[in-house]
Amino acid sequence: KRLSRGISKATENVGLVARARSEFTRSPLSSSTHAQVALLDTPVYTFTLPDISIHPPDFREFLERDLVETSTLVSLEHAGRLNWWSDIGVCQRLWPLATSGDGNCLLHAASLGMWGFHDRLLTLRKALHSLLTHSSFTQAFYRRWRWQTALQNKQQCFYSVIFMLLFIYSTLDSLPEEVSNIYESLEEIHVLALAHILRRTVIIIADTTLKDVTGEPLAPIPFGGIYLPLECPPAECHRSPLCLTYDAAHFSALVAMEKESYADKPLNPP
Repeated sequence: KRLSRGISKATENVGLVARARSEFTRSPLSSSTHAQVALLDTPVYTFTLPDISIHPPDFREFLERDLVETSTLVSLEHAGRLNWWSDIGVCQRLWPLATSGDGNCLLHAASLGMWGFHDRLLTLRKALHSLLTHSSFTQAFYRRWRWQTALQNKQQCFYSVIFMLLFIYSTLDSLPEEVSNIYESLEEIHVLALAHILRRTVIIIADTTLKDVTGEPLAPIPFGGIYLPLECPPAECHRSPLCLTYDAAHFSALVAMEKESYADKPLNPP
């Protein structure tokens, strides 16, 4: 369950990812005749970037452009949402990974954060659809979604006319062998469902308000927060959270970079 680290070692992880995907596909979650969710075998922690600071400046800049979602990094750091903790010596800096923006970025980001690979085979997306439509959690998720939607609509002074059809609209009813390159984007309820699929807390770091080019607020951003697998027994859940970012209508995996042990560093003075 330990991923190999290093830019040139990504292919060594292919076997691990293939086994995990295969086990996940064969799990009861993948079948509409079963109600329970199998515990997904994921790495002990999360994928970690190798230390690219050891490379020459030109090569380091190339790697950062290729591996890091720079716009997300700058935006969230400027808003004070990301890496403020590194400035006060609490924790090391985290980096949003470059993630495909094809409408499936939530599940791409989750797959990247765990395995270092995009969800190209739609393994997690199929599982998400199965959980929301054919599992023992379906009605519980519908109640949570309906309550949250009503609360948001009340706060925004209009009433909901959305029914359960829209609750599952943004997932695919069927996934043929040949699928479109663009998928329906996902919402907050799908992040909660993902936490239950992985049986792992999902933390979304995002700004609270969408702003225009002048910095004026346009609309609230509801994705930021901590999503807990509340319907799963705690003993069956992974203890390490999966961290993602959301910025400019796009999810990215949020990972650390391998460096010397943070425990060996003195804390910055207050």
